[in-house]
Amino acid sequence: MPPQDWVAEAEESLRRGYTCIKMKARPWRDIIAQTDAVAKVVPADYKFDVDFNGFLLNQAKAEIILQKLDENPNVGMYESPFYLHTDVDGARILRERVRKPIVEHYQDQYLRNDCCDGFVIGGGATDTRRTGTLAAAQNKPFWLQLVGAGLTTTYAAHLGSVLSHAQLPYITCHELWEDDLLQEPIEVRDGYMPVPDAPGLGVSVDEEAIAKYRVDPAEPTPTHRYMAQKRILRVYWPGDGKEREWEFTAETHYQQAFYAGNIPGFEQGVDLEVIEDDNSAAFQKRHEALLAQGR
Repeated sequence: MPPQDWVAEAEESLRRGYTCIKMKARPWRDIIAQTDAVAKVVPADYKFDVDFNGFLLNQAKAEIILQKLDENPNVGMYESPFYLHTDVDGARILRERVRKPIVEHYQDQYLRNDCCDGFVIGGGATDTRRTGTLAAAQNKPFWLQLVGAGLTTTYAAHLGSVLSHAQLPYITCHELWEDDLLQEPIEVRDGYMPVPDAPGLGVSVDEEAIAKYRVDPAEPTPTHRYMAQKRILRVYWPGDGKEREWEFTAETHYQQAFYAGNIPGFEQGVDLEVIEDDNSAAFQKRHEALLAQGR
């Protein structure tokens, strides 16, 4: 998202009682500009988990970007700067050269090689308790990542309450839904929610909300309808006195180009422009040309 959208998200999170935010860092956006913008509207103790989903590609590139982000006091940790299993030795070097913690989705080899500071853990109860116990044995904190609505969030709270090192802010994404499907909304205060102590999960399902939001699985979702529409996606940044730009017809195409290293990522001033179909002949011609190029 552009910086102003992250600012709006952070401000809303403060109103809802949160003290941190996960920011998705993407090579077609300027992550320094994004984090600097959000830092201007949040308290000094509000933290960012900057999740790269591997887009920094390798230790050398990651070191350059993360050392810049180290200077922002609101940046709390880095998630998957590059996929650490591709270069465990490089991951250890990176960990030594940046100041903020590096967190990665749990693998036994990361624990053996001591190449990150904490973990993302999810899955079923048995596996989560096993990996949580292993992480605790090496004093590695982690967060639970169990995505869903209110029931999933409540379950995560119960599970985390018996895992000593589930100390990092959990990811359940329940705030993204129109309704959490509970009779009483989950209250977050100063970054914490209470663990319900009533029988079972300790919450009551809102049957009326379930009926209201019931869908026909055969019907296209809003995401499917959005993806079916034509658009041109333009990645650009100023360079050498002129704009450099690449155009694509789908997000998956430019993601693949960045993952392959075919386009330089995380350049200062980089941005993404979304051009919707205006039914003009010029748009159709350009869109068809990009499709013919596999873009």
